[in-house]
Amino acid sequence: MADIDDNDAVQENPIDDAVRDELALIYNKANDALLFVKAQQWWTVGSTLAVFAAFLVIAKFINAGAPIINKLTAMIILMTCASIFMLVVYQFWQHNELQRIRAVTRHFSPLFRKIQAIKSAKEGNFHRYTLLGFMIATVILGAAISYMGLDALPRWPR
Repeated sequence: MADIDDNDAVQENPIDDAVRDELALIYNKANDALLFVKAQQWWTVGSTLAVFAAFLVIAKFINAGAPIINKLTAMIILMTCASIFMLVVYQFWQHNELQRIRAVTRHFSPLFRKIQAIKSAKEGNFHRYTLLGFMIATVILGAAISYMGLDALPRWPR
């Protein structure tokens, strides 16, 4: 095996061009999927909060009575649970794409792997799960504020 320095891109197990192209395709698709999933997570948080705000505006605009407020409250609880579930599913999806990226990266050059390893897996996981916790807390906080807003409305039957 050849000596490897920072300027050398020697591979331990050389692969042919067709396999390299396939691995590059898998790598690019996994990266694209990872970016898509991250965007979907943030979109889920934002759209959930927007729907909560719409519930408050609608309830206030139509002077909703007790039956409608109770239904909107139930919908907030259901949407909160569904949103958190989707955030966790997206997190698992990210994990799978990262595993695919790591598997492909093992077949690339030592220089590529060295550059890829600038951010450690532990650091990346810490960031990912911290953001997941933040997203879940944001959805729960939005649900609590929406509930308090609905609770502040008069509940006489109409």
